[in-house]
Amino acid sequence: MIGQYVFGAAAVVFALGVVTVEPSYAQQRRDGNLLPQEQGGQVTAVGCLLRGSDVRGGKKDKDKYVLARPRKGPVASVPEASCTADPGADALDLDNTKDAGVTDALLGRWVEIGGRLEKETSKNPDNLRELDVKSFKPVPVVVPRAATAAAPTTPPRAAASASTSPPPVPSSPAPEATTASAAPAQSGQSLPHTASNRPAIGLAALLALAVGFMLRSFRVRQQG
Repeated sequence: MIGQYVFGAAAVVFALGVVTVEPSYAQQRRDGNLLPQEQGGQVTAVGCLLRGSDVRGGKKDKDKYVLARPRKGPVASVPEASCTADPGADALDLDNTKDAGVTDALLGRWVEIGGRLEKETSKNPDNLRELDVKSFKPVPVVVPRAATAAAPTTPPRAAASASTSPPPVPSSPAPEATTASAAPAQSGQSLPHTASNRPAIGLAALLALAVGFMLRSFRVRQQG
C-alpha cells in the first residue's frame, strides 16, 4: 500500500516537472539559442528583419521590429537577399532601433545586429526576448556560382564554328554562247582555207593534151 502511494507521488512530481520545463524549452527554441535564458550579454545575431506584427509575440507598434530566424554571427554573406518567416518562427524583439538607423527600407532583408541580449524570466513561449541594438548593418549577398552560370542557348563549339565560317562565295554568271564563236574574229586570226585551184589546173592540162592529139590525127589524115 505504501509502495502505491510512493509511486503515485513520483508520477505527480514527474508530471509537474514536464509542465514546468516544457515552456522553458519552447522559449529557448524561439530565441535562436544565442544565450541561456537566465544569462544576458553581448551577442552578434544575424536574421531576417520584419515588423513586430509579422511574428507571434512581437510588438504591434508600427515602428517596432523583430529579428526573425536569428542565429549567431557574424557571417560573411548570405546566398539570397530577401527572406520571410512564418508567425511561429524564432524571433527577438529589437529595442532602440531608431538610434541604430533601422528603417523600413530593409524589411524582409538579412541583417546583422550587435547588442545586448536581455535575460528572460517568463515561461511564456510567446514572450520574445529583447535585444538592445547597438550596431546594425545589412548582410552582403553572394549568389553561388552554380546559380549564376546560365546554360548557353548555343553550344560553344557550334557558336565558334558559326563565327569562323567563311562568307558564301557569290556565284559567277554563265558565259554567253557567242563568246567562243566571236573570239577568233575579235583576236584578228584568219579562217583556215577550205578550197584549192589544183583540180582546175589538172583539168586544163588534160584538155590541152586532148586537143593536141586531135590536131595530130587531123594532119596525118591530110597527108595520107
